[in-house]
Amino acid sequence: MSRFFLAFAIAPLLLACGCRAGAQEDGRLLQDAIASLRSGDAARAAELASGQIEAAAEPNPTAFWIRAQARTHLEDYAGAAADLERLAELEPDNARINLDLGAARFRNGDMAGSVAAFERVAELEAHARAQLWQLGISQYYAGDFAGCAALFELHRTVNPQDVENSVWHFLCVAATKGFEAARAGLIPIDRDGRVPMMEVFALFRGSGGVQDVLDAADRAAGSGGGTGPEFYAHLYLGLYYEAMKETGDSRAHIEKAVQLEQSGNYMWQVARVHRELRGRPADDR
Repeated sequence: MSRFFLAFAIAPLLLACGCRAGAQEDGRLLQDAIASLRSGDAARAAELASGQIEAAAEPNPTAFWIRAQARTHLEDYAGAAADLERLAELEPDNARINLDLGAARFRNGDMAGSVAAFERVAELEAHARAQLWQLGISQYYAGDFAGCAALFELHRTVNPQDVENSVWHFLCVAATKGFEAARAGLIPIDRDGRVPMMEVFALFRGSGGVQDVLDAADRAAGSGGGTGPEFYAHLYLGLYYEAMKETGDSRAHIEKAVQLEQSGNYMWQVARVHRELRGRPADDR
């Protein structure tokens, strides 16, 4: 399961089609904003896009998209979600925009809104539903455990050797039917080459232990694997303990995962949002 979002695919398309295109100067400003975003200067990109939005006689979808991306980089998740909501109003039948909106609302902690946007993607492109693992994660945090279990069962048809899919299905089943029922219905995986995924799978299956997961991640880090394996180890240990209803251990591992920031990785956002949601009163989630 790819955990990354394509960062710049939509902006050139919007610019090329000239959707509600402004003057030539507007186009130059937006090209400069995209260049700033690509170079890592998100603050400058947001400033340029805001200038175009404020000055334009008509709203330009590209400007809202650029500012949303910039605000995401700046960790202004509420602002990014607001920009994408405006963009979805301008282009309601654009599946890619609704996909980005679902992710933006998730990052902002709006689970119901995230589910709605991802469901809109599935309405616009029926064949995409099986690929929408993001929807399943949002459904889990929204409390729609039957929905997320069904989604991850469907995702299995297009991604059969993904430990993460198997684990999220487990979590959805465990939330309503209990840990042992989830273990009995664990989606089988024969091979997932990412470390420490097979150790994670063995843990959830009951044939491995927590230390096996940590040791595999440590070995990968010692071999130049970066912080990714350690991040995934702590993320899925945190989720394992959540399924076990061991809140303290779950929070400790999720916190460790969040500290191992993974730039551009949707699953790091999952860890961050999980920490935020589990810190809220139940009625505010």
